[in-house]
Amino acid sequence: MNTKETALYYQNPILKGYADPDVYYENGIYYLYATSYHVERGYEVYSSADLVHWEKRGMALTEAWNFKKNYWAPDVKKIGSRYIMAASVEEHLGLAVAKQPEGPFVPEEHWLFDCSIDGHIFQDTDGSLYLYYVSWREGHRYGLYGCQLDILTLMPVRDSERLLFVAEEPYECCQAPVVEAPYMLCRDGLYYLTYSGSHYQSPNYCVAAAVSDAPLGEYHRCSENPILIGNEKISGCGHHCIVHTPGGEMYLLYHTHAAPDGRIHPRQLALDRLYWENGRLVTSGPTITPQPMPGKNLMREYREYKEEL
Repeated sequence: MNTKETALYYQNPILKGYADPDVYYENGIYYLYATSYHVERGYEVYSSADLVHWEKRGMALTEAWNFKKNYWAPDVKKIGSRYIMAASVEEHLGLAVAKQPEGPFVPEEHWLFDCSIDGHIFQDTDGSLYLYYVSWREGHRYGLYGCQLDILTLMPVRDSERLLFVAEEPYECCQAPVVEAPYMLCRDGLYYLTYSGSHYQSPNYCVAAAVSDAPLGEYHRCSENPILIGNEKISGCGHHCIVHTPGGEMYLLYHTHAAPDGRIHPRQLALDRLYWENGRLVTSGPTITPQPMPGKNLMREYREYKEEL
């Protein structure tokens, strides 16, 4: 594609050497946090104005709880005046706090749970705060859990923890029975907990969704599952976040394997549209062909481009 076409379209992958992405948006800037193949300890932070072209801004967090490696799947939300990061470090899940989205994020004195990963922070419309995560710690069957957090102390509310569901569907059991990477999406008073199913090394690693009428209620899997799964040209599509643009678009940002021929690492990031169709979640992905840039009015801009030729 030439320079003008590049301004109208993008093509996956958008960033190589990263997995398990999360994006926070503020004041026209998207901030990206992810599992990195480039640093062993801590989390990097990138910024972008268009969700496609990313600039490294430095380290958002350099060390937590004296752990030296396995910094996975960060998740960032702004709660009040604080930026809160859920950090999964050496299979310990905890929180860190910053004054700005670039960090530095300072870990809380102690982690929340051991044998737990993939924390996702969600604040409901009434202000109540929740944490979703994977856990297999003592006394817990491996699965997706949720609990309410005290908004001031950021500690789990006593007796609020719930096992939401475990891997049991075929698309959750390729290579191993796995449900992980929860991410909440709300619509019309319903709570859609999107997540990844199957082992991340499986080419059939995928994104699915379950729905409930309460944040910690009974979840039922959606009939359209999986909503994203690989094909002969791209594999290992999962561990996503959902990005809402100022123009009202939704995007699924996720990672894929390095190649569909069995090479898994280093994983890479891909971006595709997510939308509602007759009450069902649908994605345009996975794609490797040119896609319209987020927020672009392609009919108008392509007409202007052709007139310039």
